[in-house]
Amino acid sequence: MSGNTGGEIHAGARYYGALTLPIYDAAVLNIAVPFGWGVPLETERGMYRRLVGTRHLDIGVATGYFLRKTLKDRQEAQITLMDLNENATRYAADRLKRFDVTQAVGDALQPFPVSGPFDSIAMFHLLHCMPGTVAEKAVAFDHAIRVLAPGGVCFGASVTPAGQRLNPFGRLVLKGSNRTGALNNAQDTHDALRTAIESRFHDTKIELQGVMTLWEARRPR
Repeated sequence: MSGNTGGEIHAGARYYGALTLPIYDAAVLNIAVPFGWGVPLETERGMYRRLVGTRHLDIGVATGYFLRKTLKDRQEAQITLMDLNENATRYAADRLKRFDVTQAVGDALQPFPVSGPFDSIAMFHLLHCMPGTVAEKAVAFDHAIRVLAPGGVCFGASVTPAGQRLNPFGRLVLKGSNRTGALNNAQDTHDALRTAIESRFHDTKIELQGVMTLWEARRPR
């Protein structure tokens, strides 16, 4: 998920394999997100329900949890799953197989290997896995803009802990995850991410909940 060296590129992505994907929802979404990062999981589910369009691109798919919850009552959708790790796209696609699903292996900091246009593009729990500064990671927005349909929305969530007060569990998870390379966000700040988004989109809604930045952005500059 990065444009840096090969080792760095795979540092965050390598954890999504046959053994870890089945426990991702329980460990990350049901424990780390609410208890470490201070965001109710329903907040993220609500964003997906409200913002996923008919033609949707999901980048950094993990297990496809949010799409499964969002699409359970829909009859059709055109879904493109993009990740650096083929294990993740295959895993998520298998659980979304009743829909029109396309899988793509791609680096979010390089031009996307998909053409769009997409009504919605999600970057949930993506940027905080990528090495580099927030400004370097934000190149992903430039590539997203190129495949975003007129009137489309780019939305996401990323843990931006620098300068924030974490609870003891959050500090433990942050330290351990950055040490192993699962996350690369110890220096990421909410203000830096907000600046990166606002400099690229006219219409934005950006908020800090707990230590996570949640955003939706429309109308590229």
